[in-house]
Amino acid sequence: MSYRYYTFVHALDPRAVEIVDLPDKVDDYFYLRDGVPMGSYLPPTTELALYERAGDMLTDFIANPDTALYVSPNVQKVLADCGLTDAVVELLPFILLDKRGRQIRERYAIANALLKVPCLDFERSKYRRAASDPNEIAEIKVLCIREEAVPSDAQLFRLAELPEMVVLRSDLLEAFQQAGLTGLAVHPTGTEIPG
Repeated sequence: MSYRYYTFVHALDPRAVEIVDLPDKVDDYFYLRDGVPMGSYLPPTTELALYERAGDMLTDFIANPDTALYVSPNVQKVLADCGLTDAVVELLPFILLDKRGRQIRERYAIANALLKVPCLDFERSKYRRAASDPNEIAEIKVLCIREEAVPSDAQLFRLAELPEMVVLRSDLLEAFQQAGLTGLAVHPTGTEIPG
């Protein structure tokens, strides 16, 4: 079966809520960009607040500048129904506070994708190497992947060559869309990523 692939991008809906305080609240939060298990760094008592200057519309995927996947119970259910928990996606529950500092009833979590797949098509992709290490990818402007290198059961994974980039397969995107999830912003591979 042939699939299409997408990357998550920052949602630009000014009506939607946003979280920006992860670096202030979680030591070693940058491990989330690498797909390192974070359970010991982010206890479920961690409090993250909605950004005061963002909108008020609470979404299933909450926008943020940290490339973290903040997901509602509805997203967590879809991930579980697709078998994408435990070794594939680590769910890290946290306490979400509204703009007045009150706890929101829904139990949001960070979905930390743990699976890394080395599948970057170096010939067709447009990318920039790190100045400090020419073997390291610093940024990808157009992502093309070698589909034959992606395991048949990989619906959600990190690009091994640049782990902060999370890729999802079209069947998972369809499951998210069929569930009516809000705040989801993705970009198809093979085209220039807005930056």
